[in-house]
Amino acid sequence: MRTRTAKAGAVTVKSSMRTLEVLEYCDSVMRSVTITELADKLGYPQSSTSTLVQSMLNAGYLVLDPDGRGIAPSSRVSSLGRWIEPAVPRAEVKAFMQALGTETGQTILLGVPHDLCVRYIDVVPGRHAMRLEIPIGSKLPLVESGMGRLLLSQMSDDDVAVLVARTRERVDAEGAPGVGASDLVNIWNADPVVPALPELLTDLAHLRRRGFEVSLGRVTLGAGIVCVPLPRRAGERPMGVGVGGLSTAIAADRQRILRLMVDEGARLGIPIAISTDDDGAREAE
Repeated sequence: MRTRTAKAGAVTVKSSMRTLEVLEYCDSVMRSVTITELADKLGYPQSSTSTLVQSMLNAGYLVLDPDGRGIAPSSRVSSLGRWIEPAVPRAEVKAFMQALGTETGQTILLGVPHDLCVRYIDVVPGRHAMRLEIPIGSKLPLVESGMGRLLLSQMSDDDVAVLVARTRERVDAEGAPGVGASDLVNIWNADPVVPALPELLTDLAHLRRRGFEVSLGRVTLGAGIVCVPLPRRAGERPMGVGVGGLSTAIAADRQRILRLMVDEGARLGIPIAISTDDDGAREAE
């Protein structure tokens, strides 16, 4: 794994990120949206949102609805990435997430590695009155969050060692902000703890054997998640799907959630291989 400096890892071009976040939001709601909705949901100023949308319309990445008020991604966007053939097509991943959301009522999350964090690139919002609210684009530390450790379990021990060393270097130099996790990571951001490598590798070995992770209140107070990795081909980045909610609800329902993940995966042709012989939830200390 090629390493980067802390400065390089922190580089963000605001307009570029906002362009991607607009497309990700449209993908998550799967309908036309308005400029007002984008500004409200993504937290952008109305004026700059209007300018950004007009630029994307001019470039052909967005199109207007017939009424001239709504906007949606164009076919140019859907053609991007066609040369990449993932083991599980995105449409099937979305169907898997929606099925889990329907059956559990909880928030369903799709996570990928992003520098030293796991980044949630898709979210199916929960339907319970007391639910986990995680916006698309939220980031949690790889080394400590449940989804982060699930993704680390899909990497080699050598790559994990590099990520742990880089995380420790950033935390020592800049504290929690150096890693770049979102504000919702209240426990970890207040006291960023980088685990010792031998301890982490032991945990990951157990995780690989059982094929899933359960994390309760480790980085976000009162929040829990059950997550599984998606099948992938050699060279593909790891991806994980998680069912998140209040830690008490997740702890009580985790066995049913795991059965649903296996059953819904089989129905959609997505093999989810788990073993409940090693069913240890990493609860908050």
